[in-house]
Amino acid sequence: MSTQPNCKHLVHACRTCRQQCMIGGGELFHEGNGAFLDDRDFRASNTFFAIGFICAKPIAPIQLSHHKTGETGRTMAATQTHHIAYGDGYISAALPERTRVIEGKRPLPALPDVAERVREVIANPTAHEPLHKLVNGKSKVVIAFDDASGAYFRTQRTDFRRTAIEVVVEELRKAGVPLGNITLLLSQGLHRKLSRTEMETFLGRRLVLQFGYNNLYCHDAEDPSQIVHLGYTRRGFDVEVNRAILDADQFIYLNTMWAPFNGGWKSTAVGLGTFKSIRHHHRPWPIASGQSVDDPKNSAFKKLVWEQGALIKQALEAKGRRVFTIESVYDNSEPRKDIIEINGGHPTEVHPYTLAAIQEQQVVDVQGQSDILVAGVANWNECYSKFSTVNPILASNQAMANTVMQFQGTPLVREGGIAILAHPLTAQFDARRFAPYKEFYDKLLTQETDPYWLWENYVEEFAHRPEFIHGYRYGHAYHGSHPFFMWNSSGIPKRYLSRIMFAGVRDTDAARRMGYEAFETVEDAVAAAEAELGNQASITLMQRHRHFIPRVTAE
Repeated sequence: MSTQPNCKHLVHACRTCRQQCMIGGGELFHEGNGAFLDDRDFRASNTFFAIGFICAKPIAPIQLSHHKTGETGRTMAATQTHHIAYGDGYISAALPERTRVIEGKRPLPALPDVAERVREVIANPTAHEPLHKLVNGKSKVVIAFDDASGAYFRTQRTDFRRTAIEVVVEELRKAGVPLGNITLLLSQGLHRKLSRTEMETFLGRRLVLQFGYNNLYCHDAEDPSQIVHLGYTRRGFDVEVNRAILDADQFIYLNTMWAPFNGGWKSTAVGLGTFKSIRHHHRPWPIASGQSVDDPKNSAFKKLVWEQGALIKQALEAKGRRVFTIESVYDNSEPRKDIIEINGGHPTEVHPYTLAAIQEQQVVDVQGQSDILVAGVANWNECYSKFSTVNPILASNQAMANTVMQFQGTPLVREGGIAILAHPLTAQFDARRFAPYKEFYDKLLTQETDPYWLWENYVEEFAHRPEFIHGYRYGHAYHGSHPFFMWNSSGIPKRYLSRIMFAGVRDTDAARRMGYEAFETVEDAVAAAEAELGNQASITLMQRHRHFIPRVTAE
């Protein structure tokens, strides 16, 4: 912790030294006593900022209070200032006092001993034989685990994947399995493969070196030698997965759950799938009902993935085998999380217990929809940009899929309502890791923004472009189809909302290119929304200092 005793004002307000005080275009705050806090401390404070950005030129303090008159003396509605997430930092917004503020629950108690709990579920699994009864000295075992998107956040303790792998390997060795018969498989689907140094950040260097090049590798959806086609679901959907699932005498999956749409059969059907099979449920549906993927009871996505999982289950049972899954559940803290539950056994029977824990931690009951939704969009919980940067397409997906469309029951904002999202929308791209995204942004979004039209006209080309396949296989780049998946999340919000506004926008061209309205401040966006819907329109602020999913019921 560092201090700046003479600086007791909003950092962003120091216009004369903005090069020292600005980060990400946001307004960054510190406590009035001058004590700067880092992100570990923000949950215990009412003010927020990024450590290391200190103003050396003190000016008069700016008061955070209710404002009843405007700069010209004109009477205005009373407002309350809120500090909301905004890219890499926070931004202040003076919202009308009638604004309903929704916040997350307190984190549930963390498990006292993660390693011990993993041992317990291995020995006493749900709907499965104990692990030691499933293997012997001749067994070939594959341990698959989530990629960077599965744990985009920082953790309070050693990463679950490392702890679980170490425990599982230890138990396999006790059962007589030679170390050379154990393979670690990173399950990233059509996400980018991770380099070995990137894997070291959560597995540790010892594990990475111990398993070497042949026994630790990334799934390759474009390597025919790795892939097996299992047939078709009852709807005619292809099921293609990594053959390691079927070739292993025992296949184990380690999952990190932070949202209801994750885990279960998605881990194998998507994480170890191919474009041929993933395209069926990751495509845009122009006639879809608009249910959230994070509403397990109503999600069509989960149903489709489960149908593919049924074929995987059937193929394994024909060989007398079953997937052994270990699912972990993280709390809702941001940005550092801790583990609150671990379940193990067969995916079909284990996953409901995992979902129950997610529901208890994340779901907040909300009465009634709102005319206007205001929400911050943070970079630190964007799961696809780990080890890289957030580009406008990822920011759009974060705002649409993980904010507007992350609900249970009905959407938080009504049909015909307005969504206001705070994010700078800087048009920056990691040209190597996100090469397909850059071309999608530069060449496709300048033609059309409709996800369905773009998919039907271009996804096959991007998915099979030789340079994009090469980048995916050997350059740690996203698959050519992936920007389409992210862009698809914009379809339903654009269909049912009357306007979508981004506030605090640095690059207005980025907003307009994606079909959104750009505003300099949150207040400007709220004023425009009120001009459209009336100055008594209901407003809801999603204040996600702790993550939550609203379960919205009718008034």
